[in-house]
Amino acid sequence: MAAFGDPPWRVDAVAPAALPRTVDVAVVGAGFAGLSTALELARRGVQVAVLEANAIGAGASGHTGAVALEGTAIGLLEGADDCLGSLARVTTRSGIDCDLHLPGCWELVHRAEPGEDLRPLWSDAGVHLCVADTVPGGTIDAGALVSGLARAATAAGATIHEHHPVVRMELGAARRLHTPRGIVDAGRIVVAVNAYTPTLLSLPVDLRPVLTLAVATAAFDDATLSAIGLGERHPFYTADMPYLWGRVLRDGAIVFGAGLVFPEGNDVRTVTVDHDEARAAFGRIEARIAGLHPALAGVTIERRWGGPIAFVPSRAPVLSAHPDDPRVVVTGGCAGHGVALSVRIGELVADHLVAGRPLPAWGALQRNV
Repeated sequence: MAAFGDPPWRVDAVAPAALPRTVDVAVVGAGFAGLSTALELARRGVQVAVLEANAIGAGASGHTGAVALEGTAIGLLEGADDCLGSLARVTTRSGIDCDLHLPGCWELVHRAEPGEDLRPLWSDAGVHLCVADTVPGGTIDAGALVSGLARAATAAGATIHEHHPVVRMELGAARRLHTPRGIVDAGRIVVAVNAYTPTLLSLPVDLRPVLTLAVATAAFDDATLSAIGLGERHPFYTADMPYLWGRVLRDGAIVFGAGLVFPEGNDVRTVTVDHDEARAAFGRIEARIAGLHPALAGVTIERRWGGPIAFVPSRAPVLSAHPDDPRVVVTGGCAGHGVALSVRIGELVADHLVAGRPLPAWGALQRNV
């Protein structure tokens, strides 16, 4: 099993390309945000190279539960109030078939008694888990989105370099990226490595990495999904504690997510799904799933994995020029809202670098946390 487990997505490799010595923009990180940024820049005629330490989608983007939500973790913000629209626009324009399904997302709440305005769905720890609201959202195939963004970026002229970890970054008068396979001088740099950011840069915000856990059940037929209450395949998340989120996969398997594993320091690579804390958390969520509905009792869990995400205490994402070099843009900390938001961030960064549009104030690094 891989360090972060095996999610239900398949991500296609990209064709190798020669590492350029100089480039207009170097993007560090080949997840949703990095690949979306590369695509938008390349479409605007910018020479862009993406440097990825592992394979594309090896971090949060390839290990997400792939629930797409509107806005940010603290709600709608200027420039981040039509993220689902951006996701639909980019995938349609680039011909990316990623099973985008936007029926809305259920907000669930725990209640001892449901009440007239709440629809009971399941039983959770002895209380009713009820549908309180349907908010904008939906689901995607994360592997297809990562692969599609990579193909579209390459077709637009970007180069993507897997297994090119940036081991040192020089900022200031010369922006130079050192990798074991060569050095790249860049006019601009976009750092889009999310949970790995503290291993590469020192930032004036408390960007906290964490591994968020998920499991996938065996597949159910449509009749059983309807009996469970998921016949319309709405994704869901709880608006209170204990936290639970999930969605249905194309084959009828159900993804459930809950539980966080924090690294001792700021390097999320030090925690894996095999750690004792993760194993215990998986045990708790699997026992919880079995009690939600009779059809889930004794269900086989076929996959267990974790996604390395990051957040700041304010929960507002980072999207800012670096305080030591305004030609370096840093983004991350989407706090579980990164699927659609990351694609939108690619548009915002490209507009900033090419058209000079200011980055949104909510993403600034110079803020109190």
